[in-house]
Amino acid sequence: MSRLSKALLGVSVTCLVVLLALFFFLRHLVTKSYPKTDGTVVVGTGVHSNVDVYRDEYGVPHLRANDEDDLMFTAGYVHAQDRLWQMDMLRRAGQGRLSEILGPSTLDLDKLFRTIGLSRIAQEIAGQLHPESRRMLENYASGVNSFITSHRGAYPAEFDLLNYEPEPWTPEQSLLIVRLMAWELNLSWWTDLTYGEIATKVSPGKLLEIIPGYPDSVEATVSAFNSGKRSPGVRSFLDATRRYRELFGLGSPEGGSNAWVVDSSKSLSGKPILANDPHLPIPAPSRWYEIHLSAPGLNVAGVSLVGTPVIVIGHNDSIAWGLTNAMIDEADFYIEQVDSLNGHTYAYQGKLEVFEEHEEKILVKDADSVVITVRSSRHGPIISDVHPTNKHQDSLRPEQAVAIRWTGFDVSDELFGFYLMNRAENAKQFEDGLRQIAVPCQSVVYADVAGNIAYWTAGRIPLRGKQSALFPLPGWTSETEWKGFIPFEELPAMMNPASGIIACANQKIADKSYPHYLSMHWEPPSRIQRIRHLLASAEKFSGEDFKQFQQDVVSIHASEVVPNILSAFSGETISDPYLSEALTYLRNWDDRYTRGDVATSIFNSFFLHVVHNIYADEMGEELYGDFVFSGRIPYRVTSQLLAADSSLWWDDVRTLQQESKQEILRASLVDAVNELKISLGNEMKNWRWGELHTVTFQHPFGTRKPLDKVFNIGPFPIGGGGTTLNKTEFRFTAPYAATVGASMRQVIDLAHPHDASMVITSGQSGQALHQHYDDQTPLWLNGGYHQVTTDWNVIRNSGWDHLVLQPEKK
Repeated sequence: MSRLSKALLGVSVTCLVVLLALFFFLRHLVTKSYPKTDGTVVVGTGVHSNVDVYRDEYGVPHLRANDEDDLMFTAGYVHAQDRLWQMDMLRRAGQGRLSEILGPSTLDLDKLFRTIGLSRIAQEIAGQLHPESRRMLENYASGVNSFITSHRGAYPAEFDLLNYEPEPWTPEQSLLIVRLMAWELNLSWWTDLTYGEIATKVSPGKLLEIIPGYPDSVEATVSAFNSGKRSPGVRSFLDATRRYRELFGLGSPEGGSNAWVVDSSKSLSGKPILANDPHLPIPAPSRWYEIHLSAPGLNVAGVSLVGTPVIVIGHNDSIAWGLTNAMIDEADFYIEQVDSLNGHTYAYQGKLEVFEEHEEKILVKDADSVVITVRSSRHGPIISDVHPTNKHQDSLRPEQAVAIRWTGFDVSDELFGFYLMNRAENAKQFEDGLRQIAVPCQSVVYADVAGNIAYWTAGRIPLRGKQSALFPLPGWTSETEWKGFIPFEELPAMMNPASGIIACANQKIADKSYPHYLSMHWEPPSRIQRIRHLLASAEKFSGEDFKQFQQDVVSIHASEVVPNILSAFSGETISDPYLSEALTYLRNWDDRYTRGDVATSIFNSFFLHVVHNIYADEMGEELYGDFVFSGRIPYRVTSQLLAADSSLWWDDVRTLQQESKQEILRASLVDAVNELKISLGNEMKNWRWGELHTVTFQHPFGTRKPLDKVFNIGPFPIGGGGTTLNKTEFRFTAPYAATVGASMRQVIDLAHPHDASMVITSGQSGQALHQHYDDQTPLWLNGGYHQVTTDWNVIRNSGWDHLVLQPEKK
């Protein structure tokens, strides 16, 4: 062998050894934290007696303990086994401590959450907890900490990649995560700020045309804040919120859902059947964690929020329930008049009041720490102080400041409410739990083995005066103050309606006879119309029917818009063959958003362009981006404009001539065809919806290459859209990737109360490459479910992995 050959062989062998070593190192880095799921673990004094943890074929843990203290400890332990880094990131986000591990890039997010003060709220709640909540959270925290202590050196790979270790868990951090979820589902404030600026740019007549379903009883008071300028700092607040949602894969601030229930008269099994699929952002890992909790007097299963020990949606031996966002207006913004001579005071009722102020020190990885001053008025924290850089001293003396009043800033004990709901055996006991829920406001559907079905609105809803809740309000007068909250007994509710059906899809909750203002933030009516149509299609239904309904992709919204497109081209000479073919597709369309459908692509591209062509010229691109960031409002108000005979919005203000509705519609379809030719090619039959519309379950590392290949799940072609039952919402400003969808699906037939059909978006594990990291994704994509049982005779004989947590022997 020549010297050159020997050298090449030596280099090749060396490279092979290095690659093998790297492979095994990376494999160890990822797999060292995989949880032990079989055998025995001694957890010291954490439990009083043995606790059984069975894991089914999808890694769903079934916990059985001799008392609730041991059960809650074990819930914390298994959450930490599967989702420790996710739990840590959520608490850091809510605390405003991301920059400690991620560096200056997240400083604006930390300033946002330090200003909002979720951590301070959690501390206040912790001081007023019900004793059962305190005991539950202390035991849960002990379980998390037992895992953290016993697994040093074997934490998930994200800790190694960021070079830090988790701190001990506290009960306050569980409360923080509950309040963070409520903040994410607080939909009204984004719209308030956006409409406040729209009012400064368009005429009152134009403004009224795009107020969604504006109630006659509410006066649109816009003069109080219409200074011709955006209130200081609001852009930074919105930008930081948008960045937070992007980092955590949360997409746009949507909170839709479907839930329906039929009673025994409408059920083939002779017992009520309940279906629920909450529409939320769909990151990786899933925000939901499936779990079954069992102890004397308790046998409940469903989904939990990691970091908390209760079932949020699920069933026990007697009842089943589902949740949808009630779309309630839970927040208002107040413009505070700051004293021009003293930036520490503001006007109220003709007098000066002093801002509450305190300093917050933010530690920043690889950079100097930053100190900010957080101010609050009587209405809440001053969000206009949220700046991307440390410029607070420059903003101590602005002409105005913006405060947010949110029901989530008040003390409440939602975890105790869910604890009562988990244990409930009948509607009265379940309602006792609902009374504890303050935020986020929820529409709750219920069924029980006795044959009852029910609906409640649950949450703390402000009592307002005549002021508009859609715009920022003057903070210097008592006339715009909340007058308290609507009593629980007066919230919309029903039990056992004569129709035998209850259905929710974020539609308007009460009609005009209801005496209190609730919201303007309802979702487009397309989904509830489709649900009611399906529930009228037969006399009786099965659980399998409801699974099919959850996969339905018919858009009534599209069926109402398409005739407007066709009418706009009626009598027109069309010379472009692509435009002619596109109209043929739309004319023959069945309004189904399937993956392989071409008309769906044409329609959604058209709708995106028509929305832009209607509003962007008046608003400007930045404000337009705010307006469409949440899709529910553009869908609704555009439908209103399409239904009207005429509108001031159809004119393009950038041109000299006056455009008509038909001209804007025709131009929008031309824009759509041109876009699709560029993105999908000249062959129209290849313009399939699944080529455009994909879903990626994004991990916080998912924006970094090549980590995205390891931590993200997807992309996958997907059907559905923003107005179909199988909701797969995409952002108007970043089409057409789905960012909001069915975060979980469940169907429960109370003829078999121990069983449920369920699926989440990804898997139980939060650890990339683990078998349960994404093993439910194929089910979710293709309308599949796995069966969850709470029958311990079945579980004990299942052959599943069986872990026993043992106390230390004395």
